Amino acid sequence: MLHYSSIDMDLFSLSPLAALLFCTSLTLIFLFSFFPLSKHKSPNANLPPGKVGYPMIGETLQYLLFFQKGQQDKFISERRTKYSSDVFLTSLFGHEMFFFCGPAANKFLFSNENKLVASWWPKAIDKLFYSDPSVSSTSIVVKSKLSRELIAVFLKPNTVQSFTATMDRVAREHIEKYWEPEAGGEVVVYEAAKKYTFDLACKLLAGIENPEHWTEFHDKFASVLAGMTSVPIDLPGTTFRKAIKDARFVSEKLVSIVKERKAMLEKEENPTIPDLVSGYLLTPDENGKFRTVEDTAEKIMGIMIGGFETTSMALTYTIKNLAELPHIYQEVYKEVMEIAKAKGPGELLSWSDIQKMRNTWNVVCEVMRLAPPAQIAFKEALTDFTFDGYRIPKESKVCWSFHSTHKDPAYFPNPEKFDPNRFEGNGPAPYTFVPFGGGQRMCPGKEYARIEILVFIYNLVKKFHWKKLIPNDKIIFKSPERGLPICLKPHET
Repeated sequence: MLHYSSIDMDLFSLSPLAALLFCTSLTLIFLFSFFPLSKHKSPNANLPPGKVGYPMIGETLQYLLFFQKGQQDKFISERRTKYSSDVFLTSLFGHEMFFFCGPAANKFLFSNENKLVASWWPKAIDKLFYSDPSVSSTSIVVKSKLSRELIAVFLKPNTVQSFTATMDRVAREHIEKYWEPEAGGEVVVYEAAKKYTFDLACKLLAGIENPEHWTEFHDKFASVLAGMTSVPIDLPGTTFRKAIKDARFVSEKLVSIVKERKAMLEKEENPTIPDLVSGYLLTPDENGKFRTVEDTAEKIMGIMIGGFETTSMALTYTIKNLAELPHIYQEVYKEVMEIAKAKGPGELLSWSDIQKMRNTWNVVCEVMRLAPPAQIAFKEALTDFTFDGYRIPKESKVCWSFHSTHKDPAYFPNPEKFDPNRFEGNGPAPYTFVPFGGGQRMCPGKEYARIEILVFIYNLVKKFHWKKLIPNDKIIFKSPERGLPICLKPHET
């Protein structure tokens, strides 16, 4: 019998929409303590058109209602039609924001990272991740260029390619342990996918080999992630309060792990950098100083959470679409079996095998076009600048979303149709397909995620076909309401 994981609700057991409305109304009381509304010095100085909505809450409720239904693109398209196709004014999460849209806007923001704009997150996120409350998230990100460069070096193509065999081994073990149809072949995909991506992050990024840590951390990391997308009310019984508590737990455990690693490295005459923990400890910062144990643990925590959620979401939606579209599944199965037939008994996948999975990657790209693993990103203006003839004042909050181009029929005809052939040849026009961001903020783990997803899909498709157990499972806050339960059936031999 299939057991679904319970859905975590704040304060009361309500329907998702009722809980959303209740929490939103409660947020009005606390909103200013977390998100003080921005004020422009010259409100009529040629700012982009738009509206800020209701006092305090702005248009947050409208956005969350679209988000709850998985229809963020409609929130954007309505305002682009009414105000401006490239940039419009709104108010989200207690801040007046300029919402940038379209490929020209994407190119502008990507090209001007740390020049005109820098990544920014609400203070509630700081409460989960950053130990020093006096340091803003913007200044942290601006100063993290070396940190991103270190990640990029560790995850450079030739290094990541060497992970292929390890990923294959972990995927095989994971499928055998959690997906084999011994108990009827019933699996809740989202939960199982999160465990796979988290186990790999522990092993390859953090160098955590002890299985005890994997089990201990998984649920805590999931709790922190839930807190990042919850109403930021720090009261007993709320998801946000639990996330704060679990973030402290994870941080303390990571500090302990980093201390052990530092002690080991200090004993080595010529220490190497097999993972990011070692890299942070052995690489001085921009001032020539080595990072503290606490700072290293903090950064590893953020990196692991980022890779944990986005990749598991892409995997979940890929498996969902392969269940719904048998002809797409058959094309992937054909490609997988061509590779499998050329492998010896027990032989692990290689980088050259990954390169042969072109059609499968097109499928994954189409999945990420329709359901981007990340939904929205925020930035802050470092100085006054103009875009599309409009003035953007210094310290203004800027917002952009993958949805502004991914479902635009001007760039993707018949945008709701699932069509992996869009990525054949030269693929989409520049700056229209941006699931990994771009410019300096291009996700340094892009290649890591690509191999991680393809390796798992290869192993799953090679052994099974499957069907959804809930044909019309609703999408609630970008994930399937019941976690996408499926029934697996092994291929006939």
